[in-house]
Amino acid sequence: MKYTHIIWDWNGTLLNDIGASLASVNDMLAMRGREPIGIDYYRECIGVPIIRFYEKVFDLPSEDYSLIIKQYNNGYLHHLKDCGLTENAVEVLDYFTQKGVKQAIVSSSNNEQLYANVKKYGIFDRFEAVLGAADYFAGSKIERAVEYLGKSGGYRALVVGDLEHDAEMAAELGADCVLITSGHENRERLYSANARVISDLKELISIAEEE
Repeated sequence: MKYTHIIWDWNGTLLNDIGASLASVNDMLAMRGREPIGIDYYRECIGVPIIRFYEKVFDLPSEDYSLIIKQYNNGYLHHLKDCGLTENAVEVLDYFTQKGVKQAIVSSSNNEQLYANVKKYGIFDRFEAVLGAADYFAGSKIERAVEYLGKSGGYRALVVGDLEHDAEMAAELGADCVLITSGHENRERLYSANARVISDLKELISIAEEE
């Protein structure tokens, strides 16, 4: 097997939750009497840290940013009931488990919420570690990934995500990176990152088996 470790992003990668995110943002815009945004504009604006997104979509200087984060999270959890795992996610996770590859989730999501959601979808036991953030502000997750892999005593790692930030994390780790187009960021931004781009998680199997 080409890799000893797979570092997974959660939102938009293993969890197909872009619909919940977009719906929550549009609920918040409606509260403010503003027009909704479409999925293309959402994917164009999203990024890490998440404040950059709100600066583009809301009149942030006139807002209480903590309130925005709270409203978004409440709406997201409400709409999340309509979301499921990304197609072929379970099959690919099981493939790497059977191959003895250590898998971890490293996410910008709040740790408590992340734990609950991974358990909800019945895949918690596939992971050696599930590493979320201490808050809800969706900042960088690089430090947690570095700390996790630093305990391994040597690795050949693959980072799988849906954002340019995942490619940045892979570069910091000295890992390969694959980005999926069905997540939160648009194709143009993914293709500009230092990563391979796929449209189906199942493609990871052939990538991992390459010489």
